[in-house]
Amino acid sequence: MAFRTELAPPPPRAADAHKASVGRVLIVGGSRAMAGAPALAAYGALRAGAGLVRVAVPACVHDIVASWQRETMVVPLPDEDGALGAAARTGIDGARMQAEVTVLGMGLGRSASTATLVRSLAEVGSAHFVFDADALHALGPHAGRLDGGTRFVLTPHEAEAAHLLGVGANHVRSDRERAALLLAERTGATIVLKGPHTLVTDGTRHWRAGPGHPVLATGGTGDVLAGAIGAFLAAAVRAETDRFDAICSAVHVHALAGERRARGHVDRGVLASEIADEIPHALAAWRSEATA
Repeated sequence: MAFRTELAPPPPRAADAHKASVGRVLIVGGSRAMAGAPALAAYGALRAGAGLVRVAVPACVHDIVASWQRETMVVPLPDEDGALGAAARTGIDGARMQAEVTVLGMGLGRSASTATLVRSLAEVGSAHFVFDADALHALGPHAGRLDGGTRFVLTPHEAEAAHLLGVGANHVRSDRERAALLLAERTGATIVLKGPHTLVTDGTRHWRAGPGHPVLATGGTGDVLAGAIGAFLAAAVRAETDRFDAICSAVHVHALAGERRARGHVDRGVLASEIADEIPHALAAWRSEATA
């Protein structure tokens, strides 16, 4: 099936917009070893326009995350050996009731209890989730169908896609389109297969991004992207606009932000947080170009 490349920018906000009307995002992630990942995702969500962002993290890293980003509300959850486990479910359920989208997985770790938590959340039938990073590992190749359409978004890179499919990474790399389509079919979710020319498909609609930029090849940019997807999707849920296009728009703006930060000359050394800083300007430039 053909992957389209055209995409129109999302419309501007209404003049009477307020923080609850433009989309609220919950970030769930972090562990003692990886406190920065959920903070970067939260920063990406804020820079992508989320009106409110909550970050639910293990209590042991609460102070670290809270000190990094003042504009977020940080929710401490019970931790098990420095990571979130099944005991955190009640706190997550309470927090996600105050958000349109939950972004899950950045820095979670891979303990058995963490995997149990992720799989239990995948069974929630009335919420929007973005599964990233360690949440994808927890789902694994034997996870049942999510049957969520645009309510469930999976954001694997090639190695994570291979894990979900139960194949080798070279198998995915050799035919990325086929791998993305197969993942969408097996999971019932919208797939964002990251990499050169990131692919987005829900099994029915298909979109291909531009080539991207080498400055995105650094740790944390995937966390920023996950947060941005959460923000764009939350806005679409609130406005009742096309959710698939919102997911594609987040991918496109993230890539544009990398290009803008590089300014045509730099090919390395750009930080993930700097990519996030460029997101609102990239969106403005995209809209300007579209109306020129």
